Amino acid sequence: MRIANIKNWGKAEKQTAGILCGLLIICLAAGAWYYQRYVVSQSEQALSQAIDSMASTQVDAIGHHIGSLNQDLQRFTSRDALSKAIQQQEPVTVRSFMSSLEKAFPKAVAIRIIPRGTAEIDREHNAPIRFAELDMITRAENHQPITVEAAKIKNRWQFNLVSPIPQDTNQTPVATLMVTLNQNAIAELLRDASPDSGKFELLQQFGRHPAQLILSKGDASSQESLTKEIPNTLWKLRFSPSQSTVDAANTSLLPFLSIWFLTTALVLSGAFQLCRRQLSASNSGTRTVREFDQKVREHQLSNGRRVEDILDIEVSADDEDLLGGGYQQTEPVDTLSELDQLEDDNDEPAATLSNELIPAEVFRAYDIRGLADPYLSPEFVDRLGKALGSEAIDQGEDTLIVARDCRTHSPAICEQLIAGITSTGCHVLDLGIVPTPMLYFACHMISNSNSGVVVTASHNGPKHNGFKMVFNRNTISDQGIQYIKQRMQQEAFASSDKAGSVSQQDISAEYIEQIFSDIALAGDITVVIDAGNGATSEVAPRLFEELGCKVIPLHCEFDGRFPNHAADPSRERNMRDLIKAVKKHRADLGIAFDGDGDRLGVVTPQGKIIWPDRQLMLFAKDIVSRNPGTDVLFDVKCTRQLNSLVSSYGGRPIMWKTGHSLMKAKMAETGALLGGELSGHIFFKERWFGFDDGMYSAARLMEIMSLRDQDLDTIFSSFPELPATPEIKVAVEESVKFQIIEDLISHGHFEDGRLTTIDGLRVDFAHGWGLVRASNTSPALTLRFEANSEEQLEDIQEHFRAEIAKIAPSISF
Repeated sequence: MRIANIKNWGKAEKQTAGILCGLLIICLAAGAWYYQRYVVSQSEQALSQAIDSMASTQVDAIGHHIGSLNQDLQRFTSRDALSKAIQQQEPVTVRSFMSSLEKAFPKAVAIRIIPRGTAEIDREHNAPIRFAELDMITRAENHQPITVEAAKIKNRWQFNLVSPIPQDTNQTPVATLMVTLNQNAIAELLRDASPDSGKFELLQQFGRHPAQLILSKGDASSQESLTKEIPNTLWKLRFSPSQSTVDAANTSLLPFLSIWFLTTALVLSGAFQLCRRQLSASNSGTRTVREFDQKVREHQLSNGRRVEDILDIEVSADDEDLLGGGYQQTEPVDTLSELDQLEDDNDEPAATLSNELIPAEVFRAYDIRGLADPYLSPEFVDRLGKALGSEAIDQGEDTLIVARDCRTHSPAICEQLIAGITSTGCHVLDLGIVPTPMLYFACHMISNSNSGVVVTASHNGPKHNGFKMVFNRNTISDQGIQYIKQRMQQEAFASSDKAGSVSQQDISAEYIEQIFSDIALAGDITVVIDAGNGATSEVAPRLFEELGCKVIPLHCEFDGRFPNHAADPSRERNMRDLIKAVKKHRADLGIAFDGDGDRLGVVTPQGKIIWPDRQLMLFAKDIVSRNPGTDVLFDVKCTRQLNSLVSSYGGRPIMWKTGHSLMKAKMAETGALLGGELSGHIFFKERWFGFDDGMYSAARLMEIMSLRDQDLDTIFSSFPELPATPEIKVAVEESVKFQIIEDLISHGHFEDGRLTTIDGLRVDFAHGWGLVRASNTSPALTLRFEANSEEQLEDIQEHFRAEIAKIAPSISF
């Protein structure tokens, strides 16, 4: 409608303009109210939750650290030998204990054994005993609760730990052990506090007296703060957020502005259409209503628009502020028994065996792997050893670390591999039978080498074997593996007049000590460990006993035939023994490892399997709450609720390709502190080295559980579950599996879904998602589905069945 001059408007036209202006004002007012009521309120609520979470996490960490120190102290006071030495006045034995205590508490100002009833005021000591310390000693002698407090001595803070030393026959203490820790020990209480998150202040307050500042870490840009008391102490923690924490909590304006703008446009457009008809009806008669409509339509078409165009908007559940997420494991729609037999019962593979000396079939995306006979012949292994030794020399390394799993053919393969490596002049450090994570650990900790290779086929059956390779602490994959293949084909080997030497080293003690120094468990934990007769059979029980757990071993004997079940915790049938044992022994949890120990399976006291993407939710909540803004990686097979959860805690979720080496490379690229895969590989960069380690992941899970003083069923009940399938594997020819995916991406019809093609094809719909990808470890396609309801789950699967059938009619699932 063309109106040249407002002065020429009639009454009806002015009424129309008035109505539209009034509606615009109403929309503006409604938008302002909605912005204040929801957007601003949501930001404030998110900030409040973030502040509470960060403060609570740090309070728990401080309480846990103090509890750990007290536990270390009680390990000495509970020893009968110390009590006897004090009673029988054996100064040599007492001095030996004191020497051990000094090593255990390097930050101690003073360590004193005070016989019962002899404590008295001593203000001249560099760690004085005043009335406060005297009261702590008296309470220890009477087995009364002790409140920890700090004292400022010569402008430096220190605090005391006390523990009674009981007699052999009764609990009456013969003495009290008192350890006074220096200011550096107090600083350790805030070691995990991220200064980027805000300002953490450790305060001490007596009654109504003003609070004393003991320690401060980080800076704050907000006046808002939260103070929480630390149990069993006179201390409080005050937390004030930084600008980055405030920014992370702020709700984005883009969704609000988009919805408001579109809603306003629709309201005004609808009102205009109604007014237009009324205006046409009251026209002087020079144009009929039909003529009026036709001219408006022509005018709109001339400007490239259609009257009938309607913008369809649907707000996805991803926009909700979720506090947690997950999925509910359902029975698989169709698991392919032929493929299961291939992996677990060791039938011949579907692909035709190659007769070449260097078969292309064994060079996978993440490692080298295949049937030991005939693929991994002595000639093949010798060439591989020469290629790896040559590559190490080219990269400036003169030593390769070598390890193996417990398969029956691993010793012979490892011996041939070492012969090939040393023939190039490269030395070998042999670790023997260890889990793969211990090889990774050795590459980080051993001074004369950052590179190595482990002989293992991970979770595959006993007839399979293979190699995982590390150079300069990076697990090689894709192009790196193809480069090793080219070296072998071209015989591009280093030559040396003198063969390299071979030495052995046991690193299990160093590995256990490293985890023991990082992990602190509060309280007694009973754990069933199912090693699946794999490489963790010996070291895992040792580790968790050292951490203070009561360990119930299950299938913890080396047996490369895997007689009890396949060493693969990603399959429900392989977890049945563990579930029964957890229920039988009323354990706090059960943990299972795959054949080489880099993957973790978890079972709760009620016998529920916690699949790895749900484990990752808990780890993400724990780490992101301390490190706002950090990246969290997960593979394409994981629940999409991870995206919402990580974002809600201020982190940045990143979906990436499946594969342990690919994930580690992406973590190094992004600087992510946490990553994980549905298969069970969990990668910790916070406090650890960034490689996948099932045993360390289990220890971190137990630490969270003990800090919360909740069982696993309660902890994971806070994460809502969605219906989902397990991984569905469909056998296909090795030569066509990738082409099927390419054709599906090019020709499949998923108009209402968002396609992700970084690894296979994942399609996200408003109500769920589906995935199909080519397996990099077997001749198969891998599928997985998740939805908001069982009906929607079946709909998505049916959609994929129909599209796959157009390309490969023989495939069914």
